[in-house]
Amino acid sequence: MALTTSYLSSTKNLESIFNSIIGAKAPERFTTKFLEDLGFKSSTDRLIIGMLKALGLLNESGQPTQRYYDFLDQTQSKKIIAIGIQEAYEDLFNLKKDAQSMSNDEIK
Repeated sequence: MALTTSYLSSTKNLESIFNSIIGAKAPERFTTKFLEDLGFKSSTDRLIIGMLKALGLLNESGQPTQRYYDFLDQTQSKKIIAIGIQEAYEDLFNLKKDAQSMSNDEIK
Protein backbone atom coordinates (compact mmCIF):
# COMPACT_ATOMS: atom_id res chain seq x y z
CA MET A 1 0.00 0.00 0.00
CA ALA A 2 1.33 3.47 -0.85
CA LEU A 3 1.41 6.33 1.59
CA THR A 4 -1.77 8.37 1.41
CA THR A 5 -1.63 11.84 -0.08
CA SER A 6 -4.63 13.03 1.94
CA TYR A 7 -3.94 15.61 4.58
CA LEU A 8 -5.55 18.24 6.79
CA SER A 9 -4.17 21.77 6.79
CA SER A 10 -5.60 22.28 10.28
CA THR A 11 -6.75 19.88 12.98
CA LYS A 12 -8.54 22.62 14.93
CA ASN A 13 -12.01 21.18 14.18
CA LEU A 14 -11.02 17.52 13.87
CA GLU A 15 -12.37 16.39 17.24
CA SER A 16 -15.58 18.38 16.73
CA ILE A 17 -16.05 16.89 13.27
CA PHE A 18 -15.53 13.35 14.59
CA ASN A 19 -17.97 14.00 17.46
CA SER A 20 -20.55 15.40 15.03
CA ILE A 21 -20.17 12.37 12.75
CA ILE A 22 -20.69 10.05 15.72
CA GLY A 23 -23.79 11.99 16.75
CA ALA A 24 -25.39 11.96 13.31
CA LYS A 25 -27.09 9.29 11.27
CA ALA A 26 -24.77 7.95 8.57
CA PRO A 27 -25.52 9.58 5.21
CA GLU A 28 -25.96 7.67 1.96
CA ARG A 29 -22.97 9.68 0.71
CA PHE A 30 -20.66 11.85 2.79
CA THR A 31 -20.60 15.11 0.81
CA THR A 32 -19.56 18.69 1.48
CA LYS A 33 -23.29 19.42 1.94
CA PHE A 34 -23.49 16.79 4.69
CA LEU A 35 -20.40 18.30 6.33
CA GLU A 36 -21.96 21.78 6.10
CA ASP A 37 -25.19 20.42 7.60
CA LEU A 38 -23.07 19.23 10.54
CA GLY A 39 -21.95 22.86 10.94
CA PHE A 40 -18.56 22.76 9.19
CA LYS A 41 -18.67 25.21 6.31
CA SER A 42 -14.97 26.11 5.98
CA SER A 43 -13.04 24.97 2.92
CA THR A 44 -10.36 23.78 5.38
CA ASP A 45 -12.89 21.41 6.93
CA ARG A 46 -13.71 19.87 3.53
CA LEU A 47 -10.30 18.17 3.47
CA ILE A 48 -11.71 15.74 6.05
CA ILE A 49 -13.59 13.95 3.27
CA GLY A 50 -10.34 12.86 1.59
CA MET A 51 -8.95 11.88 4.97
CA LEU A 52 -12.03 9.77 5.76
CA LYS A 53 -11.51 7.98 2.44
CA ALA A 54 -7.82 7.42 3.22
CA LEU A 55 -8.75 6.01 6.64
CA GLY A 56 -11.19 3.59 5.00
CA LEU A 57 -14.32 5.14 6.51
CA LEU A 58 -15.65 6.13 3.08
CA ASN A 59 -15.29 4.49 -0.30
CA GLU A 60 -14.12 6.49 -3.31
CA SER A 61 -17.69 7.68 -4.05
CA GLY A 62 -18.14 8.92 -0.50
CA GLN A 63 -20.39 6.11 0.72
CA PRO A 64 -19.81 5.00 4.32
CA THR A 65 -18.02 1.66 4.65
CA GLN A 66 -18.45 -0.91 7.42
CA ARG A 67 -15.53 0.80 9.15
CA TYR A 68 -17.58 4.03 9.21
CA TYR A 69 -20.43 2.22 10.95
CA ASP A 70 -17.96 0.63 13.37
CA PHE A 71 -16.57 4.13 14.08
CA LEU A 72 -20.06 5.31 15.08
CA ASP A 73 -19.90 2.91 18.05
CA GLN A 74 -18.21 5.17 20.60
CA THR A 75 -16.70 2.19 22.40
CA GLN A 76 -14.69 1.44 19.22
CA SER A 77 -14.16 4.90 17.66
CA LYS A 78 -10.55 5.47 18.75
CA LYS A 79 -9.54 1.92 17.84
CA ILE A 80 -11.16 2.23 14.39
CA ILE A 81 -9.32 5.50 13.69
CA ALA A 82 -6.03 3.99 14.88
CA ILE A 83 -6.46 1.04 12.50
CA GLY A 84 -7.23 3.42 9.63
CA ILE A 85 -4.15 5.53 10.38
CA GLN A 86 -1.90 2.49 10.54
CA GLU A 87 -3.24 1.28 7.18
CA ALA A 88 -3.16 4.68 5.46
CA TYR A 89 0.40 5.29 6.64
CA GLU A 90 1.54 1.67 6.49
CA ASP A 91 4.78 2.49 4.68
CA LEU A 92 5.72 4.96 7.38
CA PHE A 93 4.87 2.53 10.19
CA ASN A 94 6.94 -0.16 8.42
CA LEU A 95 9.95 2.14 8.66
CA LYS A 96 9.31 3.13 12.27
CA LYS A 97 6.74 1.38 14.45
CA ASP A 98 6.21 4.51 16.57
CA ALA A 99 5.80 6.78 13.53
CA GLN A 100 3.15 8.79 15.38
CA SER A 101 6.02 10.22 17.50
CA MET A 102 8.05 11.43 14.52
CA SER A 103 8.53 15.15 13.88
CA ASN A 104 7.36 16.74 10.62
CA ASP A 105 10.98 16.91 9.42
CA GLU A 106 11.53 13.20 10.14
CA ILE A 107 8.38 12.31 8.22
CA LYS A 108 9.44 14.37 5.20
